[in-house]
Amino acid sequence: MTAANKPVSIVLITGYLGAGKTTLLNHVLGNDRNLRAAVIVNDIGEVNIDADLIRDGGVSQPDSVIPLTNGCICCTLSDDLAKQLSDLAASGDYDCIVIEASGICEPMPIAYTISQFCGQPDGGAQEAPLMRLDNIVAVVDCARMLDEFDGGQRLLSPTIDEDDVESLLVQQLEFCTTVVLNKVDLVSAEQVAEVRAIVRSLQKDAIIVEASQGAVPLDEVFGTGRFDFDAAYRSAAWLEMLAHPEEHEDPEVLEYGISSFVYERRKPFGVEAFTDFATNWPNDVIRTKGLAWVDQYPDTCFILEQAGAQRSFVDNGPFAASLPEPERQQMFESNPSIRERWDDACGDRLTKLVFIGRGMDRAQIEARLDACLVDWQPA
Repeated sequence: MTAANKPVSIVLITGYLGAGKTTLLNHVLGNDRNLRAAVIVNDIGEVNIDADLIRDGGVSQPDSVIPLTNGCICCTLSDDLAKQLSDLAASGDYDCIVIEASGICEPMPIAYTISQFCGQPDGGAQEAPLMRLDNIVAVVDCARMLDEFDGGQRLLSPTIDEDDVESLLVQQLEFCTTVVLNKVDLVSAEQVAEVRAIVRSLQKDAIIVEASQGAVPLDEVFGTGRFDFDAAYRSAAWLEMLAHPEEHEDPEVLEYGISSFVYERRKPFGVEAFTDFATNWPNDVIRTKGLAWVDQYPDTCFILEQAGAQRSFVDNGPFAASLPEPERQQMFESNPSIRERWDDACGDRLTKLVFIGRGMDRAQIEARLDACLVDWQPA
């Protein structure tokens, strides 16, 4: 525990490769407030270049920069991360711990790992936590984002390297509490406003900060108290649209041709027809997520997800309508929204998808999806 008997504050910095994470980190660590900070740097490979850059910046003691290499902290290095966090927090030497994630890391699994170790140590009901996750900062390169999201064309490029930068960017923006629009000096004011609109179409709640060369006020990074896991999860715009499709669009977003809509139908997709649709995904769609019902597996609810060129179709368990009555009632009790969407013929079987895109032709997309639907009758 620190001298002030406060939990150590943890800040997670994410962003795709070259966005300026290390530059921002060196800037905030060069503060004049005597902030005692430890830095955990994750880079994929045997040599951690970012750790060397932070040390060369002269703002941290060499033993305060801890490289985690040759793996990703959201998966293979999660145990190493947990150990480092515990050791640093227990030492009492630091006010905060900054984690610079690799450009290919998704923030949600990292936040989950951290949150597991931010509770009460050893299960002691009266003990204060040693550490807390305070802020997740997503750093965006404004110029590159404009290029990647140019009319949606780059998002669906068949030759995307760096593990699909666009998909990672969507994931990083959807689960964060602060967005830093970096390199605003390299684009026009109108382009900055356009980037803000793109960000807001994906992330409805995070604080947006503009910066040049990573120069961000310290108060926007440390001691914000912004992070709450459930709130961060709900901040994804697709989730809000799924829950409240009737609400109007943000005027700031609409100004740049960015829109969203919910596609909801009570018929299943024919597998072959929908596969053809997915193979020729609309170029103007940035993000899709929601529930899907297909004829080949009529009792199974699937989660359809698309971000950039990546698409997935994952089994989400059975529809309540397919279960015996006792199990169905248990599902109603644990998730009342199932009863709210109940239909006499289909039960809770339905397709409900959120589409977010730029210059989308909603009528055309809906017509193409409707052409994939097939009739269905309960057995």
